[in-house]
Amino acid sequence: MHTLSVKPDIKPQKATTIHVGSGAIEQISSLFDSSRYSSLFIVADKNVQVHLKKLLKALPKEVVAVVLPIGAQPKDLKGIQKIWTAMHKAGCDRQSLVINLGGGSIGDRGGFAASTYMRGVDFLNIPTTLLSQVDASVGGKTGFDFDGIKNLIGAFSQPMGVLVDPQLLDTLPSREFISGFGEIIKHGLIWDKDHFKKATAKAPQKFSQAELTDIIIQSIMIKAEIVQGDETETGMRKLLNYGHTIGHAIESLSLETKSPLLHGEAISIGMAAEAIIANKQGLISAVEKRKIEKALVRAGLPTTAPGFKVSDILKKMQSDKKNSHGELNFSLPDGIGRAVYDQKVPKAVVSEALKAVTKKSR
Repeated sequence: MHTLSVKPDIKPQKATTIHVGSGAIEQISSLFDSSRYSSLFIVADKNVQVHLKKLLKALPKEVVAVVLPIGAQPKDLKGIQKIWTAMHKAGCDRQSLVINLGGGSIGDRGGFAASTYMRGVDFLNIPTTLLSQVDASVGGKTGFDFDGIKNLIGAFSQPMGVLVDPQLLDTLPSREFISGFGEIIKHGLIWDKDHFKKATAKAPQKFSQAELTDIIIQSIMIKAEIVQGDETETGMRKLLNYGHTIGHAIESLSLETKSPLLHGEAISIGMAAEAIIANKQGLISAVEKRKIEKALVRAGLPTTAPGFKVSDILKKMQSDKKNSHGELNFSLPDGIGRAVYDQKVPKAVVSEALKAVTKKSR
């Protein structure tokens, strides 16, 4: 079992303890002391029923569970209200613990509900997708979509703990598994050249469980190191937004179609587009741009979004939280394993990159 601690340095709060290891879900009672809580309340997704049964069996006391619809929808205020209502009916008080079992959407919603119920109760994340294990469950971002914009409403609230069990990925569909490598590759591109090299050495399905566990741990360590120094995204945490300015806009648009993209897929397209911008802005060479594109393709991730209109993407981007004073704000690679943030990019350059990733063939 690998254990690490994340404690943002700007708040006098307890650290988040993260345990990573196969079979960890069965060991939850020895890893976290639930006896100090008045009640346990689980927020889960319908597609993790097999994991929910394991969790219920491993916990020492009776719990109440609210099960939400499969997928990211509805990741809206109604979904949050459903959790609040169930918590209230279950008699949850300020000494209750909320356990979020599922992907990043569950962690976002359950974390936000917990952090606002009675002005905040503790919550613990048990991510069941690769993407949420390496990214969404670590860092304290909670929230939901509003007015057609992803994560427009939310708060920074750190979980008391995170339990990462690579065995939970055995039931994950191949497409969901590959999607997680979008964030893994991003971590390497912005922070650690060796991690990028290791994570792109072969196709995602070719990694052994031991190799995958090492990759997961390293990605978590990168995210934790960045978050510890900048919890509320005023500085270097912005680096984690590489691929997200364009990726979130494309993801939001795709949710309005019959074939929505997964988060990692949308971020992959965003990284490809923003690599083009980085090249045009003189931050990376054409060789480095192609290396990024090839790595994403080799992982089985998309790098184009044919069918989407540039004007629609730009409109969505205007509502991005990272913008300031009406200017498009990017975090961009400055080489493989390095990145810079607060990059103001002319709209013409952004439009050119979007045209490149949305045309029918490249």
